[in-house]
Amino acid sequence: MEALELAKQAKKENIIDMAVGFAGMRPLFQEGSASLIKKKLTELFEGLDRVSSEQDFRKMHRDFCQWFVKTIRLAKSEQPSSYGHAAKTLDLALKVYVYYCRMPNPAKADGLIPMLNGTIDTHILRYLYGKLEDIEGKPYPPHYSWTIEVINREDYDLLQKVIRQDIRDFFNNDISPVQYDDIMWRRFNR
Repeated sequence: MEALELAKQAKKENIIDMAVGFAGMRPLFQEGSASLIKKKLTELFEGLDRVSSEQDFRKMHRDFCQWFVKTIRLAKSEQPSSYGHAAKTLDLALKVYVYYCRMPNPAKADGLIPMLNGTIDTHILRYLYGKLEDIEGKPYPPHYSWTIEVINREDYDLLQKVIRQDIRDFFNNDISPVQYDDIMWRRFNR
């Protein structure tokens, strides 16, 4: 492998390492899970050039999350991880890779950024459930009981809709979901 190709490969691997580490979820998963997650993310990132529509992106996202739930177990309970764990890991990795690092290339990143989902942590999750009560007009269980661990696919899809609605309502549709989670993360984690 040529030096430039080695450098490109190292860059991709470093981005994945940073994204997985930044998620802060590694200690939640059984030993050895990080290498499985990184391998799967590497495969996914190599396929981003083939994503040409919202439908392609959603399928890729769903497939990764389903793999994650079937493969990655929690360290303490040895139970399967949740869809929420999977989505948070993937959404943050995609945010770092595509939005922050403009990979796989700037033109492709520009096309992918509007498709990326907002990363949901516990603080953002509780905020979104409050918004959901306002939108749906019905009560949900107390906010303090919601964690990423209880999020299933349907909840996740609904929460992403709430993010997009909040962007329309409070940000005049001028930002993307990854920018929204940057703003909200800073707001709730100061």
